[in-house]
Amino acid sequence: MKTRNRFASVTALLGAALLLAPAAHAAPKKSARTTQAAKKKAAKQADVRRVAVLASGPHAEAARDALEAELARRPARYEVVPESAVRSAASRLGQDPTTPAGASAVAAELGLSAVLVADTSTKGKKPQMRLTVRNGRDGKALASPAAARPATVKLVPVAVKRQWTALEKGLQKSRAPDPAPPAPVEPEPPLKPATPVAEAPTEKPATPPAKPPVTEDKAPVRKPVAVTPKPREKEKDPEDSQVHAGVERRPPLVEGGIGLRLFGRSLRYKDDVFGVLRPYTLGLDVGGFALPGAPQVSGDLTVYPLARFKQGALARLGLTGAIDQSFGLKSTGSSGAVSYPTVAREWQAGLRYVMPFGQAERYGFEVTGTYGMNTFRVDPVNDERPLDLPNVEYQTAGLTLGLRAELSQKLDFNFRLGYLHPLSAGELNSDTWFPNATMGAVTGSATVAYRLNSVLDVRLKADLRRYFFKFNPEVGDPYIAGGAVDQYPGLTLQLGFKY
Repeated sequence: MKTRNRFASVTALLGAALLLAPAAHAAPKKSARTTQAAKKKAAKQADVRRVAVLASGPHAEAARDALEAELARRPARYEVVPESAVRSAASRLGQDPTTPAGASAVAAELGLSAVLVADTSTKGKKPQMRLTVRNGRDGKALASPAAARPATVKLVPVAVKRQWTALEKGLQKSRAPDPAPPAPVEPEPPLKPATPVAEAPTEKPATPPAKPPVTEDKAPVRKPVAVTPKPREKEKDPEDSQVHAGVERRPPLVEGGIGLRLFGRSLRYKDDVFGVLRPYTLGLDVGGFALPGAPQVSGDLTVYPLARFKQGALARLGLTGAIDQSFGLKSTGSSGAVSYPTVAREWQAGLRYVMPFGQAERYGFEVTGTYGMNTFRVDPVNDERPLDLPNVEYQTAGLTLGLRAELSQKLDFNFRLGYLHPLSAGELNSDTWFPNATMGAVTGSATVAYRLNSVLDVRLKADLRRYFFKFNPEVGDPYIAGGAVDQYPGLTLQLGFKY
């Protein structure tokens, strides 16, 4: 009987082992597959980059829609963060998200891997679009293809598709900022042991002493202190200047200057057959060239009336004018015994057009058309004046070309060169002197300005006006000479302004 029972027990144990063995063998395989799938899913989630699109300019909406559509077509690679969230974070942090420092600050706030900047501002009359991928970790430009021109509303999606390959290379290189380390947790102070209570005497039952109020030792409560973020210095990024090179600066409304000018004058005749023509010099004569020394009040003003209402060509068109007025001048006669009061005055008015160019529009090309008058007159004393010195009054129409440049953050340079066509020259081309004279004139100036602030600057200008004549004398003319040169060098110190 016992043998049968043992045999039955052994049989039962073997059957149970046979049933449980397949299940135990299959369980590890199922667990391994689950772990592998979980790892793949985690890797895919790690590859997804959070990207925000920032668009500006007249075609900002079209550029934003085209870029977000390209990102949405690749949901396994990119997660699009709304532009409103980026703008809100940038406003809260006081940063410009299109700059390196601003992009990295906003990316750290929102956990962005990249910021895709689209600039559709207009360069002159040509619409353009420039795209830039900024790294979330440090704000550097990872990709900045050449600007697409022209970029109209219909052509913006086409330009995005053409540049997408370069943009995606930059997006794949982007990295999100490292998460900030957790703040260290201070340990709570240990609890103080309770003070033992003295036992009451057993002889006299007395009222038990009142228990002192138990005070719980609590950890000190630390109030959160608002930390004002320090403004980050703007990083210099060579590619950042290229991104903003297409942004058109707003032209000034008014610019000009006022100050003191020192000038000179030298009138020299050529081929004076009879030697009766008297040369004239105002200032120190150095080899027939008069150095500046006579004082004048000098001022100029240019107003761009449409600068605050329009962008583009008409905003750069200005009304310009200038005047130089002498004071306290004297001229002597041929004998040197009498001094005659002398007036030297020049004014001009016209139109000026400025065409900016170069990186960040640091340079400008000027075209100026003017009408003006330059007077040099010796007034009589006791109704007498030197008859051997003609009074001149040049009426001119001129065209001047100029180049302006920002040499640095503080220094500006301006160079102008022009031609003046004299319409008359006063007594010098009258019947009394040289009635058959033909004439012309050139002018040039170079100015260096040191900026004191955003409005004021100090300017030093050197200039020269040179009138030249061919007299074409004929038999019977009062004077016989081949020609003359009348030139006016100047040196001006001004307080300038631009607003």
